[in-house]
Amino acid sequence: SSPDAVNFAWSFGDGEGLETSSRVAITHQYNQTGIFDACLLAINATGCRDTICLPVEALVVPRLDLPNAFTPLGPAPNNQIVVRGFAIGKMKFMIFNRFGQKVFESNSLKSGWDGKFNGVVQPMDVYAYVLDVEFTDGTRTTKKGDITLIR
Repeated sequence: SSPDAVNFAWSFGDGEGLETSSRVAITHQYNQTGIFDACLLAINATGCRDTICLPVEALVVPRLDLPNAFTPLGPAPNNQIVVRGFAIGKMKFMIFNRFGQKVFESNSLKSGWDGKFNGVVQPMDVYAYVLDVEFTDGTRTTKKGDITLIR
């Protein structure tokens, strides 16, 4: 962009965007395979605007990962259990204590379990989980296992 630009607005063509005043290189992770029009709007100090758009081809291979232990009272990023992956379209993530009581449920990749149930950090123990995922290519998977809460 122009050397006198001071504000930048990125539109990645997948519904996601970013506004910044920094010239630091940015990255964006696409969640599905396709060709997207990525656009940059640059604005200088006097309000002049200029836009450029280019097609970006993304090839995304579905992947899924979930840690098997965490420390809820410890430092980030290990203080929450968060589903990670690529090309995840929909998900349902449930965690249960040893008595079968559901202590956490989420449908969002941005929401993880912080080890609390009803506002109280749960005891050090092993918790069972069920994770149902539908990838953006339509394939589905179910993952079951355990997560150790460490204090």
